[in-house]
Amino acid sequence: MAIYGQIEECASQLGARPGFNEAFKFVRSILDGTHPALDQLGEIAEGQTIRIDLVGEKGVIAYAQLQHSRTKPRREQQAESHRLYADVQTVVDGDEIMELLPAEGLKVTQPYNPERDVVLYEMPADGSHLLMRRGFAAVLFPTDVHAPLQAPDGVSRGSRRVVVKVRVG
Repeated sequence: MAIYGQIEECASQLGARPGFNEAFKFVRSILDGTHPALDQLGEIAEGQTIRIDLVGEKGVIAYAQLQHSRTKPRREQQAESHRLYADVQTVVDGDEIMELLPAEGLKVTQPYNPERDVVLYEMPADGSHLLMRRGFAAVLFPTDVHAPLQAPDGVSRGSRRVVVKVRVG
C-alpha cells in the first residue's frame, strides 16, 4: 500500500526496512542542499535522468534517479507499476499531481519490461490524486499502480524530481 505525506512521516512509517533509511537519507540531503548531486540535478537538461547508486553496509542497496522531466495533461498519461522495486518519489522544484489507481480492470498497453522494471497501463476514468511538491514524498510499492508527472492545471512545465528505487521483489 502506498505511503504519502511529509518526508519525515513517510520515513517513520517504514522503520528500518532495508534500503529505505538510505533512500530517505539521500532525499533529505538533496532537499537540504548538502548532497553534491543537487548541483547535478540543477544542471541536467530537460528529459535527462542521472543514476546514482546508494551504497549501504552490504553494497548497493538502492539507486536514485535525478530527473528533469516535464509534466503532462492527464489525457497524455499512462499509468505504471513495477515488480522488483519500490519508488520513493519527491519533487525538488515544481508541483505535480500523482495519481494512484487500482490495478484491477486496467488495460495493459506495454507488458512487463524487465530491463526497465515497468508495466504500462491505459489511464482509467479517474484515480486518487496526490499533490507532489517539495517536502512531500510518495512511497509506491509494486502493487501500487501510479501515474506521476501530471500537470496540476493541465499546462505542461518542467519538474526536477528524485526517484529512489529500493529493491523489494
